[in-house]
Amino acid sequence: MKNKYIDYIIWAIFVIAITYFKFNYHELWKDEWQAWFVAKDKSLTEVFSFLYYEGHPALWYIYLKIFTFFSSLARPEYIIHFAHTITVAAGLYFLFVKFRLPTIVKVLLALSYFVFFEYGIVNRGYFLVILFAFWAASLLKKEDYSQVQLGVVLFLLCQTEVYGALMAIALGFYVMMKEKNIFTALQGKDIIGLAAGLLFFVISVFPRSSGHVSKTSAKKLEFMDKILTSFQGNLSNTYAIGSTNDTFTYGWTSIGLLISMLCLAGIGFVFYKNKILLKTFLMFLAMMLAFSVLFFLGGIRQWGMGFIFFIALLEIRGLDIKKELLPTLVISVFAIFNIVHNGKAVLEEKNIPFTNAELAGQFIKEKIPEKVPIVAINKFEATPVIGYARRSFYELPDGVPFSYFRWVDKIYLPVENELKLFAKFKGVGGIVVLSPKPLDADRFPSLQLWQKWEDKNYKNENYYLYTLALSGAREQKPVTPLE
Repeated sequence: MKNKYIDYIIWAIFVIAITYFKFNYHELWKDEWQAWFVAKDKSLTEVFSFLYYEGHPALWYIYLKIFTFFSSLARPEYIIHFAHTITVAAGLYFLFVKFRLPTIVKVLLALSYFVFFEYGIVNRGYFLVILFAFWAASLLKKEDYSQVQLGVVLFLLCQTEVYGALMAIALGFYVMMKEKNIFTALQGKDIIGLAAGLLFFVISVFPRSSGHVSKTSAKKLEFMDKILTSFQGNLSNTYAIGSTNDTFTYGWTSIGLLISMLCLAGIGFVFYKNKILLKTFLMFLAMMLAFSVLFFLGGIRQWGMGFIFFIALLEIRGLDIKKELLPTLVISVFAIFNIVHNGKAVLEEKNIPFTNAELAGQFIKEKIPEKVPIVAINKFEATPVIGYARRSFYELPDGVPFSYFRWVDKIYLPVENELKLFAKFKGVGGIVVLSPKPLDADRFPSLQLWQKWEDKNYKNENYYLYTLALSGAREQKPVTPLE
């Protein structure tokens, strides 16, 4: 009973710590605001039809939809923080209270970069993956688990992220391998729940045109480079994070591949006594590599899902640190790399802004009246500023207000005459233009720089605010629409 109380106390400490950093230091960036705006500004039917552009299943958006009804009670960023904190508390509850791993191991894993910072402090749907993956692991640890409950959990895991769906498939594979009769396993309520979850996932998310895949694949690499980049990203950037540079940005290296092979060997050593678990992990890794190569290369945020799955399988495996010193050492090495990287990330979060969007948004909120139109040159980068300014911006050439974006849209760069025509159309003497980069004075000779935000920030997101007065001249001092 004493240990149980200790688990609850440690769980509460971690929840409080993550909540503290989240509310006091974390500025929301475009991915966090995007999900909120999609949930707030669209009906449930529209949300499901919009998932095609997002590439994420519905659960996070449906969950946020509930909290959008409280928008009038507090600032939206606080509501987003609060909503995400609930998922963090629930996921960590399984890790600290339900998991049977040694307490010191649970603490080390919870201090990892992915659990604490990337998925804990940053408000994305990835902690829902942690919640349902850990829930599934706690059930599979038991011999007499409820198939119905596991089926529901696997269904929901499929609706969290693409990587959650891959975890659900791998866990279903684990269930079937444990069952001696494959036909009996296929008739189990847990596997039926998995099948239903995958079907719903494919119908709601899977791209319906090859163009969508090509537009979201980001980096253009040769096939072998994709394989090597994916291999290094999913291993050294995950289990020995910080040992090499970010693979997405700098590409694969010989030392990175060597460290990746050592990581793979370490994982194999941890699970080699349980062949079914080893095969389950290798299957998941193979799916991650295939997804990276064929659909979306991803980055540290996506690759870190492998570390979460490793924790889930570790719970199913169990660990006796007194009798299994070498496996414990391997797990500790993985954890130490993550803890060091997490410490650096948390210090940066405390010392510098996560993004300059909040500063820009607050300035706009205080200085620019609602009647003055704001045109965003890049709607992708403008979304977090919209969140903090608490007003919609306009995009050209359509001239319609927006809050969210579509990932497959191209960035449209208007000419100055279009900006002037838009100002005349709106019946105002001038407009404000927001850009994530300095604008070319030759292309926009009448625009005057009003304010800029280019101080160091975690996401390297800077903003430049310009004014355009219909009767103004470039030689005049910078004016605001209020003058």
